Amino acid sequence: MLRKNHIDWPLLWSAIKADLGIMLTMLCVGIITTAVGGGIFYVDFGDWGAMIAGGFFALMGAGLVLLAIVTTYSGASYLYGQALLRKHGVEVDGVLTKKEADCQFHQEYDHRNEPQGEGHYQCNLLIEFDFQFDGQNHSGAFYLSKLATFDKLQEGDPVPLKVLRFDPSVHKVRERRLANMLKGREPQMPSLVPEGAEIGQLA
Repeated sequence: MLRKNHIDWPLLWSAIKADLGIMLTMLCVGIITTAVGGGIFYVDFGDWGAMIAGGFFALMGAGLVLLAIVTTYSGASYLYGQALLRKHGVEVDGVLTKKEADCQFHQEYDHRNEPQGEGHYQCNLLIEFDFQFDGQNHSGAFYLSKLATFDKLQEGDPVPLKVLRFDPSVHKVRERRLANMLKGREPQMPSLVPEGAEIGQLA
């Protein structure tokens, strides 16, 4: 059995491969841009215009390299965690302790700074829960992707989870199971989410 701090290399490699093409493209563009910018800075040293342009390209390239690394690490970490849950996850039930809709209003403006359209809300549906695993108490949080499920939830409701056997800090809500459990229940009124809001799809 895999233990905490041990790496499942096949799963990790499959997670990295998912974003490998984008990462390599960004990395190559970043390295080339950095090299070109550095070359201009070095060859035309003393020419302030060339030095500024070269420095700008070098910094932009370095930023792309850094962005490629950070993006790949973040994406691979998420995919690896999900793969571990599928392979080594254990189903447990938690208890809902809080639900919260984090809503932000977005409005687009034209070049005269006048509003275009009516704007819209974008909301992230956060739930928090407690659960027991291996004789110990744990807490967790998760962003739901379905407003219908979120609106029906009440504090104290059971929340079906999948928890990583050797690291309970890695977990997720079994959203399909939760939606089935709430079938037939009327949604909370009024909703915490403005009508017509766009629901964020966070991990």
